[in-house]
Parts: sequence; structure tokens; C-alpha cells
Amino acid sequence: MKVQDVITYNQKITSNITDKEVAKFFYDKDYGLLLKFLRTGPKTIKDIEEAYRLDDNEKSDKTIYRYIKDLSDAGLVVEAGQRIFTDDEHRNKSVNIYMRTAKVFHDNSGAMKGESEIEKTKEKKGYYRAYKILLDLLEEDKDFTEDCIEEIIDKIYLEGHEIASQLIEKSGDEVFELLADYDFSEVSEFLLNLAWLIMIYKKNFKTKLDTC
Repeated sequence: MKVQDVITYNQKITSNITDKEVAKFFYDKDYGLLLKFLRTGPKTIKDIEEAYRLDDNEKSDKTIYRYIKDLSDAGLVVEAGQRIFTDDEHRNKSVNIYMRTAKVFHDNSGAMKGESEIEKTKEKKGYYRAYKILLDLLEEDKDFTEDCIEEIIDKIYLEGHEIASQLIEKSGDEVFELLADYDFSEVSEFLLNLAWLIMIYKKNFKTKLDTC
């Protein structure tokens, strides 16, 4: 039987998740598994049904369609094209295939910790105050400002992740294969560390800190 996937969707390399309700899908046992199954490439409903079965977690096609709709509404999964095949009677047939909207997702929502947006803001303010106190100890007569520290960290997140996305895109499939067995939170940690490494290498933050 001849099989060909016709992909009509241009999948992004990375996507930064800032909505906590969207990020929670990755930590849900059933939705998280579906997103994990799709990391290896586009799949039909039957492919997904078989993947659940092999994981000893059988789901009906009706349930899978519901999962797909919920994930599609959240912007995580999309109908990506069709799988065209020839049946035993040599008739051409096709079924829809589904894929993730991005190869790699990064959780920047706080969903894993479960904090509210207010708690998250308070926590970050505490971070910046603590950073200031500790950085002041690096050098006598130095008085860092919390706003400047926050600005530098935000710059690392934004510019670092943008460059990280470009590097991952250039790297080909090897990086995706190396990350394939890691869960959502572990991939997020990897991307965060990569962003810091990139910005340390490419930017002179010592000069910027001197002006804080």
C-alpha cells in the first residue's frame, strides 16, 4: 500500500507558552501524552489511537477527536494536511493528519508551580530584591537597582530565546532527536539555560551591570 503525507501547515520551530491554562495541557496525563506522541511527526487519528494503546491507556476515536479539538482551540495542535494512500482494491483514499503547531514548546507561564499571577508577580519582585542584595556584595560601594536587573533578565529571556530558536532551526533533526525523550518542563529548562549561555557569549552584560 502506497502512503504519502501531504503537509499544508508550516510548523514553527519553537513557541513560548505564557498562558497558564494552555500550559496545563502539557501536564495533564492524557493531553500531555497526545502532545508527546505528536513530537515524532504528523499522525492520523488511528495512529494516535494505536499510540495510546501501546502505552496501556486506550482511548476511543471519539475521545481523541475531543482532545484534538481542545488542543486546537488552545493553539497547540493543528490539522496539518492529509495522508493519501491506496487501499487493497487500488482505490485512492485520504485521511486527515494532525501535528503540533511547534516542534518545541517552552513553558514561561508558571503553570508547573501553580502560582496565581499575583503570587507570581510578588515572587519575581522578591527575586529582584534578592538579586540586588547579593550583587551589591560583589563590589564595595556598588548599589545596583532592581529595575535595571529586571531589564537585563528580560533582555536575556527575549533575545536569548529568539536566538535559541534560530540556532535550533539551523541544527536540523539531531537536536529534536536528543530532546525527544524529555518532558515539557525539562525542555523548558533546557531552553532557559540555552538562552543564558547564548546571551553570556554574545553580549557584554558586565558593561550593562556597571551602569545599573
